[in-house]
Formats: sequence, structure tokens, C-alpha cells
Amino acid sequence: MRRRALLGYAGILLPLLSGCGGGTLPGIQLGSDDGGSTVGFDSLPFRIQRIDGSVLTGHASVRLLRVSFFTRDGTGYVACSGSFTLDLKHAPVPVSVDCTGAGILHGTVTTARADHGEGTFTERSGGTSTFRYGAPLSPATGS
Repeated sequence: MRRRALLGYAGILLPLLSGCGGGTLPGIQLGSDDGGSTVGFDSLPFRIQRIDGSVLTGHASVRLLRVSFFTRDGTGYVACSGSFTLDLKHAPVPVSVDCTGAGILHGTVTTARADHGEGTFTERSGGTSTFRYGAPLSPATGS
């Protein structure tokens, strides 16, 4: 009974605290090791570099092992969103990216952590687009 109450309290309190974010209260990351956090509650910058040269920026929301993202280009007409589940052993994980006008595109998150990561997805044309999230957020390049 006591454990259930504690877990319930943590389940309510942690998302509330992480929602504050920024300088007031940074996101909560757990299981940090040499390669980054395993699970957490946070909001992180997200950037996609598409094969056509367009750059979409937005944010990723991290909730325990689930990362959901939403990005938009500078005009606001093209948006991409998706989500993936982190692996506890930091193994690459599959991702589905839903982009305006392109449908659902499939790829892999090659570096999958709660506090940072990167990966690629295949465009309908067969080219590869890249994405990165977390800090430091360095520019991604399409290939």
C-alpha cells in the first residue's frame, strides 16, 4: 500500500516538475551513465535535415522511455512528427516519421538516449534524411 502511494505520487509529481523545464527546473533524467540518460521527463530541441535541403525544427517530449517529436519548416507548411521507444541498453530503435505530403517514413534512431540522440529515415525518393535531438544540438546533414 505504501509503495503504491509513493509510485502514484511520483507519477503525478515528476511530469509536473519536468513541465517547468528551462532555467527554473531542468528536466529530470534517470540512469545516467557514460552514454547518457536511459529514462527521463524532459522537453528537448529536435531538428530534421531533409534530403531536399529543408530544415525542420521543433521539440521532443521525453516521458520515461517514450520520445515523441514535432517539427515544422520555416514556412509552417511542412511538418514532421513521430515517436519511438528507447531501449534500456541503448540499442538502435525503429522510428516512424509522418511528414506532410510524404506520408509515413521509416528509419532508425542510431543513438537513442533520453537526453540526446540522432538517427536517419528513408524518404520516398530513396534518399536518407537525418535528425538530432537534445543538447548540444549540432546541425544534421542529409546524404
